[in-house]
Amino acid sequence: MPFEVHPDRGLNTGLFTDMREHRHGLGRFVAGQAVLNGFAYTGTLSVVAARAGARSVTTVDLSSGVLSWARDNFRLSGLDPFAKSFRFEAKDVGRFLDDEERAGRRFDAILLDPPAFSAARGAAFAIDRDYPALIAQASRLLTDGGLLWLACNARTSPLQALAEDGFRRGRRAVTLLETGGLPPDHPTVPAQPEDRYLQVGLYRLE
Repeated sequence: MPFEVHPDRGLNTGLFTDMREHRHGLGRFVAGQAVLNGFAYTGTLSVVAARAGARSVTTVDLSSGVLSWARDNFRLSGLDPFAKSFRFEAKDVGRFLDDEERAGRRFDAILLDPPAFSAARGAAFAIDRDYPALIAQASRLLTDGGLLWLACNARTSPLQALAEDGFRRGRRAVTLLETGGLPPDHPTVPAQPEDRYLQVGLYRLE
């Protein structure tokens, strides 16, 4: 699967290698589904969902620049980013979710992979403070039986506790289907558990 990458840009290369195994796993549950990818960055998860046969894919990020990059990644896979089944929105994810709820729209699968902290363009985000509210918003937009895929890149912020808080706020019953973390090619020292920063959870909403 081709992606545009820039190895000379430090952390902003366009592709997170620690997410490789989780990208590979997305195809198991997005075929035929209406998928929303929040904090999409260069749209790699969106491309995977589209290639796996998602009915529609909505890609949301605050930066119009990375959304342009995401469209280019769609083209590299032979996908037309301007097709009716694909939507790109340069908007704060929380505000986008509010707008979608007011419009009565629903999704079958929502993917959220926020930064641990951001102060970009007046849309400040801190994962401990803001993630539960965002999870609550997302849970209200999911169909019954819909799937919420969550990621957290801060080891000091326990994803499960943040998710449980969010589901309580959203008043949705959930089932935890699976959890995950770093792939084998990101080894860490057992005496330093804080180095295993990546946490991923897949939940089914009842």
